[in-house]
Amino acid sequence: MPLSLIPTLLISIVALEHLYIMYLETFATASKKTSETFGVSTQELRTPTISILLKNQGIYNGMLALGLIYSLFFASAPLEMVTVFLFIIVAVAFYGSFTSSKSIIFKQGGPAILALLSLLLFN
Repeated sequence: MPLSLIPTLLISIVALEHLYIMYLETFATASKKTSETFGVSTQELRTPTISILLKNQGIYNGMLALGLIYSLFFASAPLEMVTVFLFIIVAVAFYGSFTSSKSIIFKQGGPAILALLSLLLFN
């Protein structure tokens, strides 16, 4: 059974957000925008260790996005699958807010939390 419109839209936003993060980390690793987003100088982003770490992290974000997209449009149990992916995103955002930047819970976790709430309200 497909999900309702509002959860589908919110989950799509979460997926797009993670595709954008993947783009910054994997393809625009040393860009000014990536530097501003993560608060790291472009010079640091060019170092091999940081570049490799970001590119690997970007692939994880891309896989989360693909998992959400697959769950929404192709899975036989979309509700169960998107719920798992959204909980993973929220858990990682909580971890990031404790270890990196408090704003991560709002920037990355916020849309996923809204999507989870919409699943409760509209499905």
